[in-house]
Amino acid sequence: LAKDLELKEPLAQGEGAGEDSFTLLLDTTPITIREAQNGFQFSALLGEPPQEQLELFYSKMLRGNLFGQATNGSTLGIDEPSGQIILRYYAPQKASYRDFKERLEDFINTCDFWHQEAKSHQVNPLAA
Repeated sequence: LAKDLELKEPLAQGEGAGEDSFTLLLDTTPITIREAQNGFQFSALLGEPPQEQLELFYSKMLRGNLFGQATNGSTLGIDEPSGQIILRYYAPQKASYRDFKERLEDFINTCDFWHQEAKSHQVNPLAA
Protein backbone atom coordinates (compact mmCIF):
# COMPACT_ATOMS: atom_id res chain seq x y z
CA LEU A 1 0.00 0.00 0.00
CA ALA A 2 2.78 2.44 0.90
CA LYS A 3 4.40 1.73 -2.47
CA ASP A 4 1.12 2.13 -4.38
CA LEU A 5 0.39 5.44 -2.64
CA GLU A 6 4.00 6.53 -3.26
CA LEU A 7 4.59 7.26 0.41
CA LYS A 8 8.04 8.35 1.51
CA GLU A 9 7.64 6.71 4.93
CA PRO A 10 6.18 3.26 5.68
CA LEU A 11 2.84 3.08 7.45
CA ALA A 12 3.21 3.33 11.24
CA GLN A 13 1.70 0.38 13.07
CA GLY A 14 -0.28 0.61 16.29
CA GLU A 15 0.55 4.16 17.29
CA GLY A 16 -2.00 5.05 19.93
CA ALA A 17 -4.84 3.27 18.17
CA GLY A 18 -4.01 -0.34 18.98
CA GLU A 19 -1.80 -2.99 17.48
CA ASP A 20 -4.40 -3.87 14.85
CA SER A 21 -4.13 -0.42 13.28
CA PHE A 22 -1.89 1.53 10.94
CA THR A 23 -1.45 5.27 10.59
CA LEU A 24 -1.06 7.08 7.29
CA LEU A 25 0.02 10.72 7.50
CA LEU A 26 -1.75 12.99 5.00
CA ASP A 27 0.10 16.31 5.25
CA THR A 28 -0.50 16.88 8.97
CA THR A 29 -3.64 14.74 9.23
CA PRO A 30 -3.14 11.21 10.56
CA ILE A 31 -5.51 8.66 9.03
CA THR A 32 -6.05 5.54 11.12
CA ILE A 33 -6.63 2.31 9.22
CA ARG A 34 -7.99 -0.47 11.40
CA GLU A 35 -9.23 -3.97 10.81
CA ALA A 36 -12.82 -4.33 11.99
CA GLN A 37 -15.03 -7.35 12.44
CA ASN A 38 -15.43 -8.77 8.93
CA GLY A 39 -14.14 -5.54 7.35
CA PHE A 40 -12.13 -2.41 7.94
CA GLN A 41 -12.48 1.18 9.03
CA PHE A 42 -10.76 4.51 8.47
CA SER A 43 -10.85 7.56 10.73
CA ALA A 44 -9.24 10.98 10.71
CA LEU A 45 -9.39 14.11 12.86
CA LEU A 46 -9.68 17.06 10.47
CA GLY A 47 -9.07 19.93 12.87
CA GLU A 48 -11.16 22.41 14.79
CA PRO A 49 -14.54 23.52 13.45
CA PRO A 50 -14.59 27.15 12.28
CA GLN A 51 -15.39 29.71 14.97
CA GLU A 52 -17.56 31.91 12.75
CA GLN A 53 -21.13 30.82 12.02
CA LEU A 54 -20.60 27.45 13.65
CA GLU A 55 -24.27 26.43 13.34
CA LEU A 56 -24.13 27.10 9.60
CA PHE A 57 -21.05 24.90 9.30
CA TYR A 58 -22.71 22.13 11.33
CA SER A 59 -25.68 22.33 8.94
CA LYS A 60 -23.25 21.96 6.05
CA MET A 61 -21.78 18.88 7.73
CA LEU A 62 -25.26 17.39 8.21
CA ARG A 63 -26.11 17.98 4.55
CA GLY A 64 -22.78 16.41 3.64
CA ASN A 65 -23.71 13.31 5.64
CA LEU A 66 -27.14 13.09 3.98
CA PHE A 67 -27.08 9.95 1.82
CA GLY A 68 -23.25 10.05 2.03
CA GLN A 69 -23.12 12.21 -1.09
CA ALA A 70 -20.54 14.78 0.09
CA THR A 71 -18.66 12.25 2.19
CA ASN A 72 -18.26 9.33 -0.24
CA GLY A 73 -20.09 7.07 2.22
CA SER A 74 -18.13 8.25 5.26
CA THR A 75 -19.65 10.02 8.26
CA LEU A 76 -18.72 13.43 9.64
CA GLY A 77 -19.04 14.26 13.29
CA ILE A 78 -17.38 15.96 16.23
CA ASP A 79 -14.92 13.94 18.29
CA GLU A 80 -16.10 14.41 21.87
CA PRO A 81 -12.76 14.37 23.70
CA SER A 82 -10.91 16.71 21.32
CA GLY A 83 -13.76 18.80 19.88
CA GLN A 84 -12.31 18.29 16.40
CA ILE A 85 -14.13 17.35 13.22
CA ILE A 86 -13.87 13.61 12.69
CA LEU A 87 -14.46 11.63 9.52
CA ARG A 88 -15.07 7.88 9.70
CA TYR A 89 -15.67 5.16 7.17
CA TYR A 90 -16.69 1.60 7.99
CA ALA A 91 -16.73 -1.30 5.52
CA PRO A 92 -18.70 -4.20 7.03
CA GLN A 93 -17.15 -6.87 4.79
CA LYS A 94 -13.76 -7.95 3.53
CA ALA A 95 -12.64 -6.30 0.32
CA SER A 96 -10.15 -7.06 -2.40
CA TYR A 97 -6.94 -5.08 -2.22
CA ARG A 98 -8.07 -3.00 -5.21
CA ASP A 99 -11.40 -2.11 -3.57
CA PHE A 100 -9.65 -1.35 -0.27
CA LYS A 101 -7.16 0.96 -1.98
CA GLU A 102 -9.91 2.74 -3.94
CA ARG A 103 -11.94 3.28 -0.74
CA LEU A 104 -8.84 4.65 0.98
CA GLU A 105 -8.18 7.03 -1.90
CA ASP A 106 -11.82 8.22 -1.73
CA PHE A 107 -11.42 8.68 2.03
CA ILE A 108 -8.23 10.71 1.56
CA ASN A 109 -9.98 12.94 -0.99
CA THR A 110 -12.94 13.38 1.36
CA CYS A 111 -10.59 14.30 4.23
CA ASP A 112 -8.93 16.91 2.05
CA PHE A 113 -12.28 18.32 0.90
CA TRP A 114 -13.72 18.71 4.41
CA HIS A 115 -10.46 20.03 5.83
CA GLN A 116 -10.58 22.76 3.16
CA GLU A 117 -14.30 23.36 3.82
CA ALA A 118 -13.56 24.03 7.49
CA LYS A 119 -10.63 26.31 6.66
CA SER A 120 -12.50 28.29 4.02
CA HIS A 121 -15.81 28.61 5.91
CA GLN A 122 -16.44 32.32 6.34
CA VAL A 123 -19.26 34.59 7.23
CA ASN A 124 -21.30 35.33 4.12
CA PRO A 125 -21.77 39.15 4.11
CA LEU A 126 -24.96 38.79 2.04
CA ALA A 127 -26.51 36.46 4.64
CA ALA A 128 -25.75 38.78 7.58
